[in-house]
Amino acid sequence: MSAKLQSVGPAGVPGLELEALRENEERFRRTFELAGSGLAHIGMDRRFIRVNPRLCEILGYPEQELLKLRGKDISHPQDADVINRERPRLYSGEIDEVRLEKRYIRKDGQVVWVHFSMVVERDAAGGPKYEIAVYEDITARRNAEEALRQSEERYRRTFELASSGLAHVGLDGRFLRVNRRMCEIFGYSEAELCSLTAKDISHPEDRDAADVPRARVIAGDIDSARLEKRYIRKDGRVVWVAIAIAMERDAAGRPLYAISVLDDVTERKQAEAALREAHEDLKRSNSELEQFAYVASHDLQEPLRMVSSYTQLLGRRYAGKLDADAAEFMGYIVDGAARMKQLIEDLLAYSRVGMRAKELKPVELSAALRRALANLKVAMDEAGGSVTHDPLPSLPADEVQLAQVFQNLIGNALKFRSPAAPRIHVGVAEKDAHFEISVRDNGIGIEPQYFERIFMLFQRLHNKGEYPGTGIGLAIVKKVVERHGGHIRVESKPGEGSAFIFTLRKEEGGHDNGR
Repeated sequence: MSAKLQSVGPAGVPGLELEALRENEERFRRTFELAGSGLAHIGMDRRFIRVNPRLCEILGYPEQELLKLRGKDISHPQDADVINRERPRLYSGEIDEVRLEKRYIRKDGQVVWVHFSMVVERDAAGGPKYEIAVYEDITARRNAEEALRQSEERYRRTFELASSGLAHVGLDGRFLRVNRRMCEIFGYSEAELCSLTAKDISHPEDRDAADVPRARVIAGDIDSARLEKRYIRKDGRVVWVAIAIAMERDAAGRPLYAISVLDDVTERKQAEAALREAHEDLKRSNSELEQFAYVASHDLQEPLRMVSSYTQLLGRRYAGKLDADAAEFMGYIVDGAARMKQLIEDLLAYSRVGMRAKELKPVELSAALRRALANLKVAMDEAGGSVTHDPLPSLPADEVQLAQVFQNLIGNALKFRSPAAPRIHVGVAEKDAHFEISVRDNGIGIEPQYFERIFMLFQRLHNKGEYPGTGIGLAIVKKVVERHGGHIRVESKPGEGSAFIFTLRKEEGGHDNGR
């Protein structure tokens, strides 16, 4: 029988097996060199024996420089011993592998975070020969985690220190998280609030006030809702709160919990209530005063007529029998009664601005002006005056009261005229939401220091001998203009005439001071 010959390699290893070993070694070398993770063999003296290109990239050193170093040489000072603490357990076989995260200092000085894992290669007797370490660069992840941690810390600080009450409220209405200000508003501790629902501390009349807007936010009909409602503090006091509600959702858009922002508006609500009460009291007082003025003025006219009538009767019956002084005194009585009658009539007119005012409806301003001029015809003829006007608009007003405004302003222009014949012009200027009406004359004018005073009741700038009147006409004008939601002012220079300028709204919406 012939023998089958087979070549052998060094140390008696068959040639085919030797070739297989060489191929395996080449594959392992290529894997080591091309691995996406940093790989290193580390000697028992802690020096690098072998490193791959990826580890050089991670740590920023060329291979030859890295092979002269130990891991501890390039570790972050705070992480220099984290691996050493685990090595005894690894060498003794107590653990098979070390896994941890640590920092290294790159050659360029930058800090790099790595996920480090290590096993130990052993000899035939089981003793450690060298370490095999794998390095994963996790710097981006750790930076992102740190940024997230800082962001969460800023959010937490903002949440806690916000001047508004902040709360996360579950879909069941229970408080999940509340901040310090929220606890101050309601008088409960954080733990107490988180054991309650919003309805548990709501005012009974406002218990369901947030249900509809909150349901719309949960359904996605609206992004957020705002409302004001009352709660009962732990000490029993009522607190008004302005609430803004939004919804936190998951990636699929499903609602997770509500975010509520609350502000204590109790003082504002109390101030509004006090203001409303004061306004109602003022309206009631004004109404009573106007009623009193009307009744008193009306009732004063009858005895005044009696004084005037009987004084005149006395003068006729005893004509020629009384001396000159008696006749003069009776003249004073009759004149005083006439002036008192005019004053009473003006007071009645002032009180009627609020009491007997008509609803505002579209009125041709020219119609109000014609009515005023008809009433002033005799005075106009006596003074030789004339009135011109721009095209006048139609707007919501009380025609009778506007006629009264024109009559008083034009009447004053006739009364306080200069030696020249009175020339009066009614002008119109259109603004955004209103018309500006002006009544301009060429009369004696007014000193600037009296511009405000002339619109007050009973304020006269001249004695009765020079210019008759009661000092109520311009007060009536001001009250009518304000009742129509406007305001009035005067522009004048002594000897150059005056212009009374008032505003009237284009559309109804003015406040009614007398109703």
